[in-house]
Amino acid sequence: MKKTTLLLLLSSTFLFLGGCSNNTDNKNQTNDSSSSSVSRSSKESAASSQSSSSRTLNSDDEMSLLDSSWKFNKFTVHQVEAELDDGQLEVKVSWEPKTEKKAPFANFGQVKVTQAGQTLSSVDRDDDIDKGEKVRDLDLTYDYRNRTDQVKIQIIESDGKSRTVRVNLQ
Repeated sequence: MKKTTLLLLLSSTFLFLGGCSNNTDNKNQTNDSSSSSVSRSSKESAASSQSSSSRTLNSDDEMSLLDSSWKFNKFTVHQVEAELDDGQLEVKVSWEPKTEKKAPFANFGQVKVTQAGQTLSSVDRDDDIDKGEKVRDLDLTYDYRNRTDQVKIQIIESDGKSRTVRVNLQ
């Protein structure tokens, strides 16, 4: 009888400890998954903050807006430059296609320029396709609305991936 009681007591203890151990494992898994989510979220925030920066553009100054190239699946943007000239914003995109060397930029993506939530229409567009040149120029000209609202220049690949630079006009 004592052996049976002792055996039941030991079995109960092991079951109890096993249950506690299992709860601890579940807590660790929960903590691991939540820290993984936080880590993933932090990486995503870092990636989106890297894809967006802000610069200040003075009158009649041409300014390079990128610190490093933007790599997309189908092309690479080496530089985006902007200049205020005669009441217009001129945007120059130096880009290199990874395939289809003779195709215009529109086959790969688009440049979207907005100010105060409104998309600006380009008044002039020149997409140079010079034979033999690896890096090509896309020149765009826009009538901007004012100098108080920030301008957002967004390069959007045909698959939806985008990178953005913001420009304060002075």
